[in-house]
Amino acid sequence: MKKAIHTILNEIPKNKIFDSHYVISQLIKFHSDIYLIFASGISATSEKTFVIHGQIGKEIAKFEASNLIRRLENMSWSENIHGNSSECTAWIKL
Repeated sequence: MKKAIHTILNEIPKNKIFDSHYVISQLIKFHSDIYLIFASGISATSEKTFVIHGQIGKEIAKFEASNLIRRLENMSWSENIHGNSSECTAWIKL
């Protein structure tokens, strides 16, 4: 998962704002096997998608330590994989 997220983040132009929904969408589109393997390792009895995507958000956050991205104070409002709009963590590519 780390390598797939790193690949996605590297493709985002410098100084562009993006959110976790974008990264999750890219994972599903271009790294679906890695996404499914990651998802299968997470136990959740209800709202499994929400739990998995929260864990992916934590994986994205790990890249702050390498100064590749920085979390923004404000949340974004974007479409999730179900086509519903919701709040989401926003990041900027450094």
